Amino acid sequence: MIFYKTSSFGNDFIEIDVKELACPQGRRPRGGLAARAEKDKGELAQRICDRQRGVGADGVVFYRAGPQAARPGDKAPEKAALSGFHLLRGSSLKRVSISPGPVVDFQIFNRDGGEAELSGNGMAGLSAVLFQRRLAASPLTLHAGIGSRRVELLGRDGAVFQLAVEIGRPDFANREFFPFLKPEPGPCLIDGLEFHPVSVGNPHAVIICPEMPPGEQLAALGKKIEGHAMFPKRVNVEFVRLGGDQSCQVYFYERGVGPTLASSTGSAAVFAVLRRLGMAGECLDIDLGAEKIQLSWNNGIFLRNITRIICRGEYFL
Repeated sequence: MIFYKTSSFGNDFIEIDVKELACPQGRRPRGGLAARAEKDKGELAQRICDRQRGVGADGVVFYRAGPQAARPGDKAPEKAALSGFHLLRGSSLKRVSISPGPVVDFQIFNRDGGEAELSGNGMAGLSAVLFQRRLAASPLTLHAGIGSRRVELLGRDGAVFQLAVEIGRPDFANREFFPFLKPEPGPCLIDGLEFHPVSVGNPHAVIICPEMPPGEQLAALGKKIEGHAMFPKRVNVEFVRLGGDQSCQVYFYERGVGPTLASSTGSAAVFAVLRRLGMAGECLDIDLGAEKIQLSWNNGIFLRNITRIICRGEYFL
């Protein structure tokens, strides 16, 4: 089975064309493993993401490219939907007008084999692979079970792709993820700790910290919150320390993965909460040290992503 591996700000994914699971003649494994892999993508994701016994990654993107088509629940494309990126400070990006492009269906599975509703870095890695393979042109529409998101190619330097990724509008009233929500807005408590619940396609609990505790403490707390009984579908956790000049630092603990170096939906959740609290304007930088995640608002959240295609390889089923 052929796969591609990508990394966005250190958050790595494996991209697999579902056609590979059909196992064409000449690469047929023994014992019907291909058929089982196609049936249980979660189990395959768990095996291939293992950093000692597999390829190693935070998650897997399974995709199927197809002709442009309307999907149930999709909204009509808005002209210049990705134009929010002209707001990014210090950027040479210009306002762009886009039209709907090819549609690609995808599913994302975390390292533990659980399916995720959405991943911004997963979408970015998938888009880079599709552009590399010339299976799609920019702008690209990616479709998951929760709906469609668009990705724009901003620039490329060999295996490194600069992308504008649409995350969408945040939802602060999602009772499927947060059944404990009350009618009045405001923070919630979990074991005495204040957090802000928000969905950006997947569930997040954003915790604002005056000072960032040590990583070991954050990892233990993130694990406890992720699987807390309050969250029927578990939750992604972000610990945030505000900086100056519309910037902040974030510790990401992803559902089904654990601590990660970056998360696009986690970044979007942080941006959504800070905007709602009046702590951020139309743009936000998340400081990762050597890199920055840049977000902007234009009737929804948009993110400037840098993704590298690490390798193309073969995984033996």
